[in-house]
Amino acid sequence: MKKLFIAALLFVGIVTFAQDINQKTARDQREKLTPEQRNEKHLQKLTSELTLDKKQQEQVKQLLAERSAKAEKFRDAKKDSKVKPTAEEREAFKKQMKAEKAANDAKMKAILNADQYTKWTALKKEHEGDHKHKGKREMKSPQERDQAHLQKLTTELNLNADQQKQVGELLADRSTKMAMLKKSRKEAGTPPTDAEKDAMKKQMKEDRKATDAKMKAILTSDQYKKWGVIQKDHQNKMKDHEKDKM
Repeated sequence: MKKLFIAALLFVGIVTFAQDINQKTARDQREKLTPEQRNEKHLQKLTSELTLDKKQQEQVKQLLAERSAKAEKFRDAKKDSKVKPTAEEREAFKKQMKAEKAANDAKMKAILNADQYTKWTALKKEHEGDHKHKGKREMKSPQERDQAHLQKLTTELNLNADQQKQVGELLADRSTKMAMLKKSRKEAGTPPTDAEKDAMKKQMKEDRKATDAKMKAILTSDQYKKWGVIQKDHQNKMKDHEKDKM
């Protein structure tokens, strides 16, 4: 059974443009930044979108630093924990998070003027809406997700019938491999070892290169360039989604 699990780990990760691979890539890129660098990028974004003055920038910067410190403390506690949290502990954590968000909202309201606060609230709703949309998408069957993804690529890249067929086969291949991984992980009953995780990362990196070559062979030069832009845009969005929401 363990051999089957390892084989499945090495077998998965074939399609670069799939969302789960994009999410992994976004995480890898984000992890290269220090908490201070991530905070600075977030501050720059808020400064641009809300037109923050110098004083507001300093105040928001302090909030971001406090958030990072709390997040780091939580990660350390989670890493040191040897057991899964109980239902009561999870519920207590949810309440704490809700209280933290309410306190943070009050602090932002005190820092921003009325128009800025309205814009910031809109940004929050947009971010929350993206997560809700993602949740609904996850509830679809693999075939439905693949079909929706194919339709999106068909529209954005203007794929012809033959290209649609080839891209559809890549998506179906990805879904089959993901199903195999989920099944083997469930049957294994234990989390993968560090060695297995490293082997999976290495295989996924090689598969991403292979998939890129396949897409390059399917698409025209202009389509391939557009696909690269779509890839980059999606990765940037995933970076923003993974940040703690202010």
